[in-house]
Amino acid sequence: MRLLNGVCIAAQVGPLPMAIAFVIGFVFGIVRWTGNRYLEPLCWMYVEFARNTPPLVQILFWYFSAIYLLPHWLFEYMRGIGYQFAAAVFALSIYHGAFVAETVRAGLNSVSAGQADAARSLGLNFRERMAYVILPQAIPVLIPPLTNEAVSLTKNTSLAMAIGVGEIAYQTKYIDTYTFRGVEALVASSVLYICLCVLIEAVGHLIGSLFSRHLETHRAVSTELVSE
Repeated sequence: MRLLNGVCIAAQVGPLPMAIAFVIGFVFGIVRWTGNRYLEPLCWMYVEFARNTPPLVQILFWYFSAIYLLPHWLFEYMRGIGYQFAAAVFALSIYHGAFVAETVRAGLNSVSAGQADAARSLGLNFRERMAYVILPQAIPVLIPPLTNEAVSLTKNTSLAMAIGVGEIAYQTKYIDTYTFRGVEALVASSVLYICLCVLIEAVGHLIGSLFSRHLETHRAVSTELVSE
């Protein structure tokens, strides 16, 4: 029962920072890809700071320093929803957002520069070029590494036990401490982590297949219209 409670908490600690990290990653990745001379250095500093510090250090850092670094209203909000939980979400979002940003930048670089030039010559603005030309070609390339990042984030939720978040690893430690059945608890928790990660991989594969099928259909329709 305690491990199932841990799964429920992990199901909250995982998806929320995953969504935030994807938003952060796409914004910073696109800014770095555009090469804006004012914003790109700031994005570079964030990415290098977040990527080159261990996630456990970041969790502890934000847990102990959020009161000094964050606005008072945000700190009070974190306390209201559960400070340990919020600190873990905050740290994991920042950490994995940096990796998502580099993944997005690499995916955008995989699209030929001629595609953007052709779209620009047709009079499309930046938003239209990204929405109709660049991202539809980059997303199929991005789905596998973003799925891997989601799996990595799910496994890193175990580090939240360091600040008292009662996810799977925390419950495993609790069972070991009070029942001395640590081996059984570790085996069970390992199976639960495997199930969660395999589920994420399956969802990523499904999304990739659906998106690829949609692109193939769109290309076939476009080819028919051009031939007519």
